[in-house]
Amino acid sequence: MFCKLGQSELDFEWLLFDFDNTLVDFHKASELAFHKALDEYDITYDDSYYKLYGKINAKIWSDFEQKLITAEDIRRTRFTLFLEEIGKKSIDGYAMNASYLSNIITFTSIRPEVVYMLTRLKGNFKMSIITNGLKEVQRARLSKCNIDHLFDSIVVSDEIGVAKPDAAFFEYTMNTIEEKIDKEKILVIGDSLKSDIAGAKLFGLKSCLINTGDVEKNSADIVLDDVLKLEELITDFYIPVNCDWYDYLEIYAMRKTIVNIEVKTAENTKIITTRIQDLETKNKEEFAHLEDGTKLRLDKIMSIKPSE
Repeated sequence: MFCKLGQSELDFEWLLFDFDNTLVDFHKASELAFHKALDEYDITYDDSYYKLYGKINAKIWSDFEQKLITAEDIRRTRFTLFLEEIGKKSIDGYAMNASYLSNIITFTSIRPEVVYMLTRLKGNFKMSIITNGLKEVQRARLSKCNIDHLFDSIVVSDEIGVAKPDAAFFEYTMNTIEEKIDKEKILVIGDSLKSDIAGAKLFGLKSCLINTGDVEKNSADIVLDDVLKLEELITDFYIPVNCDWYDYLEIYAMRKTIVNIEVKTAENTKIITTRIQDLETKNKEEFAHLEDGTKLRLDKIMSIKPSE
């Protein structure tokens, strides 16, 4: 996990979720749908075919996001080009695309734990789906996953005629709920550097990249290898410490004693050897100022004892 935002900057009110490869495994559903489409057209499977289709599809979607082609061009072109490459020009690429789209609805699934997370988040945040996708499949797939009711709005690029990262896509999204929420209170969560993260930056929104590979961390405000880790990060609200514990910490601050502090982190605990220089209360949160200049929230301190 990587996060360059301070605790106060994680106080979000509106979460904008990408759908594919953020909430659901699109790659798996797509490959299964592709294989079934080949079977339906009696095309003998070859190990190179899906990789070839993926390369063509990526170029088509990149052109669409750059406004070089339309959504209708996606439907008509990607399988036509694929079939030409494998010497099957007699097959209707437009019809095969429709078969693939129908199959991808069938094969789309979502992990139960992701549904549970979204259900919990709904109690504290406004939430929207923002997806670059074709209208005949995206809403059907959301409904199949039984999560469409969890969102305050759903924005599909094909329905509005503009795609991420275009600022017009995000401008449209801003008008899909009645509340006026400040940009600094909005987080975009997605898997694509080119559409989700670049689009968020262009529109002045904070971003969270969901990616298991080796990516440039500075391109997003937050990087997580699993969307499930988002909940703990953004719901990590301050829990006031009791007066006795505060007084106990204050003694160490006054004496400038070198101490071992057991600190709770997002994934585990760690020990910091340092001195507490001072205690501070700010915006109803309490902090310890450490000798290296950093601040530590008091509710993150699990234990403290003098260093031997």
